[in-house]
Amino acid sequence: KSACSGLLVSPSPAAAMAFQVAATRSDSRHKRASLGPLVLFLAGSLTWVFFSNAGLGEHATSFTGGLTDATAAGRDVQVARDAIRAPVEKRLKYEGTTKRLFLKRLKHRRWCAQFEYPRKFGFVLKWDDKAGEGIIVDQENKSQKYLVIREEIGRCYHNHKTLQRAEMVEFSVTNEFDEVAKLHMAKNVTGAHGGYVKGSQEYRDTMLYSGTFPKRWQDTPEEYEKKVGEWYLCKKWRNTR
Repeated sequence: KSACSGLLVSPSPAAAMAFQVAATRSDSRHKRASLGPLVLFLAGSLTWVFFSNAGLGEHATSFTGGLTDATAAGRDVQVARDAIRAPVEKRLKYEGTTKRLFLKRLKHRRWCAQFEYPRKFGFVLKWDDKAGEGIIVDQENKSQKYLVIREEIGRCYHNHKTLQRAEMVEFSVTNEFDEVAKLHMAKNVTGAHGGYVKGSQEYRDTMLYSGTFPKRWQDTPEEYEKKVGEWYLCKKWRNTR
């Protein structure tokens, strides 16, 4: 409307075209302004992925949770896994173990070949430290049991040789038969693959309670105080009159 006459004034075609061009330029500016951060974000993401893959090389794997090795490098997870799991060729070559342990097992097999009795694996069913003897159960045949005495324990870290219940051992099956126990004798008892036996936990506790835990083959069992039973089984602790 005109302020003087109150009549409607229609714009000219030139003014309408100029207004349309200005509106189109304004829309294009808004679109460019919204596309700018998106382009920068995509460019930064591509750059990060490129340099991450270039730095990691063959270890460019990701965890199930979505964390890559680059973010977990401080924990050394992938490095530890690669160090533990050897290549397939090496595992087949050394029977699933390292070269050092494989040579150690090979040496033990040659030592076992010197005896006429076969070697077997088994578990310690019981051990009587006072009597110095125990019972071993065959791993394959659970009904077959063998008698073992202290003098037949081959490899032990202590002078006073003992066996831990339920530990896995390796022994030689002999034809000697014990008339008292009615069992065959087990000789040359060692840990699995010729290793050291663990020894009874009771004897280790006795050495520990006596003071400083001794070094290997320096224990003196005659100086240790022998523990008989548990303290709560003593008469003064039974709450009886």
